[in-house]
Amino acid sequence: MTSLFWSRGWLAAIFILAGASVAKAEPARMPMPGSLNSVEGQVTFDGHPARAFESEARGKPEIIETRRGKAELLLTPGTFLRIGGDSQARVVSRNLGNTTVRLVKGSAILDAQANFKHDVTLLMDGTRTRIAKKGIYAFDAKGQRIGVLRGKAIVFEGKSRVTVKGKRQVRISSQTPLETSKLNVRAIRSSALYRWNESRNRYESKARRSVQEAIGQTVRWYGPGWYWSRFWGFYAYLPSAGPYYWSPYYGPYYGPAWGDWDGDSGWGGWGWGGWDDDDGDGG
Repeated sequence: MTSLFWSRGWLAAIFILAGASVAKAEPARMPMPGSLNSVEGQVTFDGHPARAFESEARGKPEIIETRRGKAELLLTPGTFLRIGGDSQARVVSRNLGNTTVRLVKGSAILDAQANFKHDVTLLMDGTRTRIAKKGIYAFDAKGQRIGVLRGKAIVFEGKSRVTVKGKRQVRISSQTPLETSKLNVRAIRSSALYRWNESRNRYESKARRSVQEAIGQTVRWYGPGWYWSRFWGFYAYLPSAGPYYWSPYYGPYYGPAWGDWDGDSGWGGWGWGGWDDDDGDGG
């Protein structure tokens, strides 16, 4: 009987400690655009080896190079840049009003999960792509291709400019002026980088839920932005009130200030909701 009592006591202590770990989710020291959030495999930034889950202050590298690895950068709140293997990217500007990254070589996926209120630009081989809407954008420096799976982007090359919407692409350096064509979505979705992007979104969703639970325990919500999850060891994005953004992996989300947290009429919480699709591209 005594051993059973102690066993239950230890189990209770473990659950209490686990809950405390989950509750440690803070928006303090909001990361600057271009901050490294996660790495996998062999990655260097500014010439130094990068390790995943080192600390909350993982640094703001200028040059990110992946060899046999992948890296995830935080751009504006709700926007991730996930860089594929054998690639290199340079952070040009960290200004929230003008966040700019150059893809020097290789491939990257820009996953914008929030309604767009900031300027995010990606430079590649003489082109400038401005993200105009939440969605998923694929960049391939080797294949000279800019693809939009969902969303809307504006691509500039010299005096040429073209608007690219969902399931369309632009082949650069071979077309003057720029023209769009049909994107092979199936090929992109079968790529290792896209699968890693999906995997990272799953982990980020779990981290978001741990932050959500922490907010439910402490009733501390500081508005939309990046929130650090000590339990998972990286930042997650929390939206604001209402159906703030739509994820192609998990559907639309309500923010912590909307709806019911636990089904009662008390403090607002998390839930599913609708999304806007004003141009019919599914983004």
